[in-house]
Amino acid sequence: MIVSVSLAGCSALDAMSTSAKGSGTGVQAVLRYGGVLSGSGQGDIRFADRGDGVLMTLSVTNLRSGVYRVAIHQNPVCSSQNLYSAGPVWEPAGNTRPAREMMPELVTDSDGDGNLTAQIPGIHTTGPDGLQGRSVVLHSGSRIEDAEPGKSNDRVLCGVVGPTLSFAF
Repeated sequence: MIVSVSLAGCSALDAMSTSAKGSGTGVQAVLRYGGVLSGSGQGDIRFADRGDGVLMTLSVTNLRSGVYRVAIHQNPVCSSQNLYSAGPVWEPAGNTRPAREMMPELVTDSDGDGNLTAQIPGIHTTGPDGLQGRSVVLHSGSRIEDAEPGKSNDRVLCGVVGPTLSFAF
C-alpha cells in the first residue's frame, strides 16, 4: 500500500481535483460532526477507481490535533447522536486485511487540519461490493472500536458515499 500524508491546508483541494482527473468512476462523502458531538470539524473524502482498488483522498479541518482512522461502514446513515447509525465496519468480500485496518491513519497538525492520499487495494467505487451507498466514519485514535447505542463512541465525522459533487470556482 502506498501512503502519502500531507499537512498543508491548501493542498487538499489540489490533491482531490488531481486524483479525480481521468479517473472514470468516482464517489465522494462530505464528512460532518454527528448528533451531540460539538465542533466545527469537517472533511471531504473521495475515491476513484485505480487498477485493483481505489485511490482515496481525504481532507479534514478544525479537528483536535491527533491521530484518526477512517473506516467504511455498512449503513448509509449518519443521523444518530453518536454515529451508531452508521452500523458496523464494512467487510468487503474477499478482503485479505482486517476491515478495521483497511485504511491508513491520519495525523492532524496543531490546527487540527490534515490530508491523506492512499491506494486501497481490493475495493471499488460501485457494484455489489462497492463503496457507493455506504458511510465513511472518521474515528479518533489509531483503533476502531465497536460503537454502542447511547454511549459516547470514538466516531467523530460521518458522511454518506455518493456520486462526486461538482463545483465551480
